[in-house]
Amino acid sequence: MKIGLITDFGENDYFVGTLKGVIKKINPQADIIDICHGVPSYFIQGGSYVLEKTYRFFPVGTIFLVVVDPGVGTQRKLLLVTAVGFSFIAPDNGILTPIFKLGKDTLVREIDREHFFLISGSSTFEARDRMAPVAAHLSKGVAASDIGSETTEFVVNSDYYPQQMQPDRIEGRIIHVDKFGNMISNVPGKWLFEKLLAQGSQHFKLQINNQEISEYRQNYASTSGLPFLLIGSHGNLEIAMNRRQAFRELKAQLNQKFVIVFT
Repeated sequence: MKIGLITDFGENDYFVGTLKGVIKKINPQADIIDICHGVPSYFIQGGSYVLEKTYRFFPVGTIFLVVVDPGVGTQRKLLLVTAVGFSFIAPDNGILTPIFKLGKDTLVREIDREHFFLISGSSTFEARDRMAPVAAHLSKGVAASDIGSETTEFVVNSDYYPQQMQPDRIEGRIIHVDKFGNMISNVPGKWLFEKLLAQGSQHFKLQINNQEISEYRQNYASTSGLPFLLIGSHGNLEIAMNRRQAFRELKAQLNQKFVIVFT
């Protein structure tokens, strides 16, 4: 059974290695895959983005352990969600927001069977003490119903989605910056073009940091030297520059808001 890891732990500490040790000790046959450990610290939307854009490329049955947890050690719940043939384990802080909408068969459980945990009582490393053991036992064939109780109360992060401000204006956010400085927004390309059709508009412009970007391209090979817009292979609206760091050039920040105006 495959277990995919998404965290904000980085590569310099022992955290990720410890999670793998816990999993392997319980299930030596577990196939652990490092998806991403570079989610910016505490940035829940960033973790949601990585999960949403990767899970579908894994074999059905994969278990995803997703740990970006500003509330570690508090009374917030831990969740086990099953949807479209996959399982997702994460804190109840909104990081599984894009998973909750996957289909009618989506089932959310609160992880409340403490005999699967390594320790009882409080912990400042719940990924090690609670979530990793649960993932390992699940990978060994323990049923989800034996791990948690069904719940309809869980946190949904509304900031993960763009907001319609006015009929001709959308507010979005920067939720991911890749190695090349390209800024990926929370605006799905399909959703954006549906809005264009609904408005009867042919063009749009994006306003960020007192700058307007209206040039739209289908790839990164722009020779203008200016920022441009495109829909990346991830499916979202992106702000990019040709061989330059758009994030740095535009002096942008993660989670920064911007406005799209239909013209």
